[in-house]
Amino acid sequence: MSQERSFSPSRRSLLTWSGASALTAATVTLGTGAASAATYPAPGSALLVPSPRLDLNSASENWIREKPTRDTTIIQSFGYDNANGHIYLAQVTQGGLKLAGESAVVSSADRNRRGDLTLTKWDMSGNTLGYMYLRNFGHGMSIGVEPVGSTAYLWTEVDGQEVVDPTDKTKISSRGNRLARFPFVNGQVLDSSSSTLAKYTPVPGTTTYTASVDPVYGRLAIRFRDTDGVMKFQVHDLDLARLNIWSKPLASVSERSFAAIPGWPLTTYGNPFLQGYVVVGQYLYMLHGNSYGSKEEINDQEVVISKPGIGNTFISSVNLTTGAFEPAPPSPFNENVNPAFTAAAYTLDYREPEGLGVRIPDSARPGVFSIGMGFASGEPGERAASIYGKAGLVQPT
Repeated sequence: MSQERSFSPSRRSLLTWSGASALTAATVTLGTGAASAATYPAPGSALLVPSPRLDLNSASENWIREKPTRDTTIIQSFGYDNANGHIYLAQVTQGGLKLAGESAVVSSADRNRRGDLTLTKWDMSGNTLGYMYLRNFGHGMSIGVEPVGSTAYLWTEVDGQEVVDPTDKTKISSRGNRLARFPFVNGQVLDSSSSTLAKYTPVPGTTTYTASVDPVYGRLAIRFRDTDGVMKFQVHDLDLARLNIWSKPLASVSERSFAAIPGWPLTTYGNPFLQGYVVVGQYLYMLHGNSYGSKEEINDQEVVISKPGIGNTFISSVNLTTGAFEPAPPSPFNENVNPAFTAAAYTLDYREPEGLGVRIPDSARPGVFSIGMGFASGEPGERAASIYGKAGLVQPT
């Protein structure tokens, strides 16, 4: 059961925090436990003070089950507009469409290669309210939703560059090399070259950007590939990020694969793909997993790492003040602690985890949050989206 004891951030944090005083960087390495942390005054700079943590092992609830999106492709990510009661989902645009400004229909392969994305706007029950098309943006692995009054501003990757698809080495897909912020406009076809876009490169020389908004503390979490080729997470004050000020990250951690965790059952679950992330307060949450039937070569043998009806979906939490998994994974590895195995939506025929989102059920109590886990299902050409959530919170001591 969710608790709200000992934590009461301002209701204003649901929309945006103001002020960003005394920001000091905390740089750590994921999983090492080594860090230097600072204490930030609230409101507006409370990231690294004690905050509630999602109970990873709390029961999963069926929030939305197998609803259609604008296009028939697999969803890649989603985010909540908690202020206005909407959900935004991102997916690669389906093949066979001819959008405004196009002389002919475009194939699925070319949509993937170019990084064309479709945004679907849902109500909180999964009914479609609108859509938007984005051309030459990327893959949509994570998006951030920032409500400003009745308008939702989206934070996404942009300026997609061709890459070998990590899930299928025979395909070419796209990853954005910058961040973009723009308002959702129903029915619009938005090009990466549009002058209405605000574009950002938080760290010069880096690539492969995605973003997620912390609606409780008013932060922007970003993920990118640094100049050494290492994937990094950073957390920034949302007000400063909007102003293109990136010099004072609140936290910075290096991503590490699950296979590096001592005792990880590699021959059972393989090295699951990162499928989504969010930050709430001092915690980074990640969703890993593969679609049913996925295989991986382990010790020179091809192993099914996501068995049908079981899967290899895990949700994990990292304390950004230490860079360590919290609670710490025991040794030998116990799948019921952290990272926590989840069987949510296990009865889906095709089941692939896709995205995390932070839901605030009551705007008067923004500190009582839940985290939704996205899943794709259905046959090719008839894909659907589901969201299952966890609501249990562990209060700081």
